[in-house]
Amino acid sequence: MIRLIRFSILLVILFATARFCQKQTDHFTILGISSNREYNPQFATRSLSIQEGLELDKALSQPYTYFGCGGQAFAFFSEDGEYVIKFFKQRLFRRSFLLNTLPLPKILHRYREKRNWKRDDKLERDFFSYKTAFDELQEETRVLYSHLNPTYHLKKKLEIIDRLGIHHFLNLDQFDFIVQRRAVRVYDHIEALMQNQKEKEAKEAIRRVFHLISTRAKKGYRDRDPNVRTNCGFIGDQAIKIDVGRFVISPEMASPEGHDEEILRITAPFKEWVNTHYPQLIPSYEEGLEESLIQ
Repeated sequence: MIRLIRFSILLVILFATARFCQKQTDHFTILGISSNREYNPQFATRSLSIQEGLELDKALSQPYTYFGCGGQAFAFFSEDGEYVIKFFKQRLFRRSFLLNTLPLPKILHRYREKRNWKRDDKLERDFFSYKTAFDELQEETRVLYSHLNPTYHLKKKLEIIDRLGIHHFLNLDQFDFIVQRRAVRVYDHIEALMQNQKEKEAKEAIRRVFHLISTRAKKGYRDRDPNVRTNCGFIGDQAIKIDVGRFVISPEMASPEGHDEEILRITAPFKEWVNTHYPQLIPSYEEGLEESLIQ
C-alpha cells in the first residue's frame, strides 16, 4: 500500500513538472517544429530574385529571440527588430503514431482514415496559404520567404533563443518556416499616430487598411482569419496581413458582390473600435469604405 502511495505521488510530481515546463516554454520544443516529411512539389515556391536573396541572407544572419505563439506557429523576432521568423506547430499536421501503428478493430478503421484525412487536409490548406503569401501576395503580406520543403541550398545555421533564454542552432534546410518583415499591429499604429497628434496620418492609415483588403480580394483570394485587430499591421505607412495561414482561392471575390461583402464583413469590428476610441476618425473610415466598394 505504501509503495502504491509513493508511486502515485511520483506520478503526480512528474505530471506537475511536465506541465510546469510546458508552461514556462510556451510549449515550444525543437521536436515540436521538426518534420520528417519528404519533398512535395505541391509546396514548392518560386525562386528568389537577387535582391530578395540578399535581404534573406541579411535576415538569416542574426539571432532570433522568442516572442510568442498563435494557433499555428511559434514566432521569433530578429536581433535588429526588422524581421520575424515563424516555425509551424508540426503536431497539427502529424498523423497519430499509435492510431496508425496499433492493430484496431475494423469498426475503428473509418475513424482512423478520417483522422488521417483531417491532418493531411490541414497540411495542404495551410501550406497552400503560406505558399500563396510568398508567390502571389507578397506585397500584401511582406513575406520574404516561405520554406515548405526540405532543401540543401540554404546552408544556414540559425541561432534562436527560446523563452527560457536557451540558445538553439537550427539547420534551416530541415525546417518549415516563413520569414516576414516585422509589422506593428493596426490598432497600435493608429493609437501611436493619434497620441503624437498625427491625425492626418491616422486617417490615411485607415484608408490603407481598406486598400489592403480590397487588393487581396481582387486577386481572387478569401481570408478565413481576417481579424484586423490581431492579424493586420503596418510597416511604415503600408498596411499588411500579418497572419498568412488562412488564404483560400475564391473566384467569387472577383465579382463586385463578393468583393464588397468581404470588405464589409472584415471591417465591421474595425469600425466599432474606431468609433469607440477615435470617433473623429469615423468620417475617414466612411470615406475609405466608400472608395473601396465596387458597387
